[in-house]
Amino acid sequence: MGWQEIVLLFAGGVLAGCINVLAGGAGFMTFPLLVAAGMSEIEANASNFVALLPANIASLYGYRHELRRPTLMLGPRLVLAGIGGALGSLGLLWLGEASFKSAIPWLLTFSTLAFALAPTIKRWLEHRHNFDGKRWIWLSFLLEFIVYVYGGYFGLGMGVVLLALYAMFGHDDIHEANSIRNATITLITLIAIALFAHAGVIRWL
Repeated sequence: MGWQEIVLLFAGGVLAGCINVLAGGAGFMTFPLLVAAGMSEIEANASNFVALLPANIASLYGYRHELRRPTLMLGPRLVLAGIGGALGSLGLLWLGEASFKSAIPWLLTFSTLAFALAPTIKRWLEHRHNFDGKRWIWLSFLLEFIVYVYGGYFGLGMGVVLLALYAMFGHDDIHEANSIRNATITLITLIAIALFAHAGVIRWL
């Protein structure tokens, strides 16, 4: 890797870190940069977890006081995130490069549509069915688990989709939603890094 690629990745990483703290979605920037630097798609995906880990930890630390709120139900969410993230990462390693490359457009479409349509779906449910997300915590956990599996497999867009889900199911306070997001994503990131490092698919240099 030449110095041009290093400078490009460094600049992209700094900008992505700022984006990650505010709203998530930094992987949309860092993943194509890693591919452009010469990594295969699966290497870029695995290495992307490492690239975003410092920003995840910084975000988690910044929201450390909000994590004490009992309304977050953080314990069950961390259990689901740990299991889902591990399943997603193991699925990536088992399915391999060809399946991952063919799935990328669909995964990006899923994350983009889920984030874009969540507010509209929430308004429709509230208007037509008097929907109160706080009373449907089991459904929230089920949908979150699906996103956690997706996040362990790919990661891109996981943060923005989770924010949309948290808002739909009663966590309208952006700081509260961000604190849950940062905790679950940091755990998934650590698990993914451990599994990908063991499998040798992370490009450290």
